[in-house]
Amino acid sequence: MKPILFFLLLHSGSSLFAQMDLPPDFLARLDSLDMRFNAPLDSDYREKTLRDENRWLEDHYTMSSRREKLEIRFHLVPEQKGDRYYGLPHLAATTLAMNLGSNDEDAVTAVHSFGTEEMAIYNADWGRMYTFRPKRSFSNKEQAQLIALYREGRGLAYTILLFDDAPDTLDGRQVSLRFR
Repeated sequence: MKPILFFLLLHSGSSLFAQMDLPPDFLARLDSLDMRFNAPLDSDYREKTLRDENRWLEDHYTMSSRREKLEIRFHLVPEQKGDRYYGLPHLAATTLAMNLGSNDEDAVTAVHSFGTEEMAIYNADWGRMYTFRPKRSFSNKEQAQLIALYREGRGLAYTILLFDDAPDTLDGRQVSLRFR
């Protein structure tokens, strides 16, 4: 947890997404949820276009780093009355994690509930981290971490980290998104 606090203290005062070219539609989605994007400016991240359309989740923005051997995908869902998961982020996030996770018999999903300190960092009302082996139709990486953050009246934000071996920077990448 200390690396996350250090990362946030280091970058909390700067508007990082101004230094990284982000697509206008992703910026609009960030604004609609009143979210801050913490760009990984200390590495070689580049925007990535997925070749195949994914039936499991529409990525609103994807980037990857050759140096870190890490791919990060983002999906933002503004809260809307009438949505079947309205006010139920725990159901929406768990359903997504189960849909993205491998159905192999030996596949395991671990769930981490964030504590008060972590929730304050994300400025969220609710949050969970799911670690699992992704379906091959979603990613060819060995591991996935899905960070789901919810703020009442704003919506759900998903950060999906995909990797074979966890890079040293993984803790810092887990806070790529947070509510303002």
